[in-house]
Amino acid sequence: MADDLGDKTEPATPKRKEEARRQGQVAVSRDVSTAAVLLGGVGLLGAMLPVGLQKMTEMTRQGLTLSFPGEWYRDISIDQVYTILIQTGVTVGALSLPIVLGIVALGSLATLLQTGLLWRTTAFKLDWSRINPAKGFSRLASLRSLVELVKGLLKIAIITGIGLWVTRHDVLRVPELIQVELSAVLPLAGSLAFKIGLAVSGAIALLAVLDYAYQRYEWERSLRMSKQEIKEEQKAAEGDPLIKSRVRTAQRELIKKRMLAAVKTADVVITNPTHLAVALKYDTATMTAPVVVAKGAGVLAERIRELARHHSVPVVENKFVARTVFKLVDVGKEIPQDLYRAVAEILAFVYRAKGVTA
Repeated sequence: MADDLGDKTEPATPKRKEEARRQGQVAVSRDVSTAAVLLGGVGLLGAMLPVGLQKMTEMTRQGLTLSFPGEWYRDISIDQVYTILIQTGVTVGALSLPIVLGIVALGSLATLLQTGLLWRTTAFKLDWSRINPAKGFSRLASLRSLVELVKGLLKIAIITGIGLWVTRHDVLRVPELIQVELSAVLPLAGSLAFKIGLAVSGAIALLAVLDYAYQRYEWERSLRMSKQEIKEEQKAAEGDPLIKSRVRTAQRELIKKRMLAAVKTADVVITNPTHLAVALKYDTATMTAPVVVAKGAGVLAERIRELARHHSVPVVENKFVARTVFKLVDVGKEIPQDLYRAVAEILAFVYRAKGVTA
């Protein structure tokens, strides 16, 4: 958690969160992994309890009923000892291996679900400032450390209280087990252990949900940004305004050059007569309507007129058509149907002047 958030009142941007993830700074609750391990372990133990109790009862009964002569250790062979050890190890391994593998898988999955894949993390770089004793003591005495201490004590108290409450009736039966046969002791003990494990792991799971919510809140709070930081991030993402302005200017100049180069291909230039100029091209074989190849106002209009005269493109004055086309039609687009008649009359006039039959 940041020592002093100051004016950092804005939620972190997605870019800031992604950078924090790459550095290994994520919201993680160790209680979630603990709860997953305990719940998974209790569930697996419950599933294997009948078989496990049967196997352990048989092993215990065989061990207690063995009868050896006074000098039995002199007659027993290494092979017999080896066989006994192998049988015991195989039985214990067969019972414990699924539980161990399940617990490891659940613990890893619980952590992975919280952190995701962090292959490029830089969180493990050595930071000499963390070794500073003064800073270490200040971290120990910080508010967060106090909160963690209180949380730990509350967890111990809650879990202990739940365990005692769940077993309040079963504990009274423990002295009676002295008079019970062995075949009945193990099932009772297993049932009691399962009940305690289930209650405790359930309590830890509930605490884990609350702790993860708290860790998520602290993570979000530690990543808060000031308004200035957000502006700088947006500026960096969008690029330098000066460079962007230069790029836009260059793009406009390129478009303008291409447009002026297209004036020589026009069939007519319609003017307003001096303020506006619109160049139209119409090819009956490839076009359904005349297309605007260039337009401009002021200095640009004058440049279009000059190019038209230079390339012997007819220049016709028509204020209504010039204003309407300039306002409504972009370069490279066809004129609207409402102007077909007016433009057709202009083109017919031009074709007649050239001696061309439309």
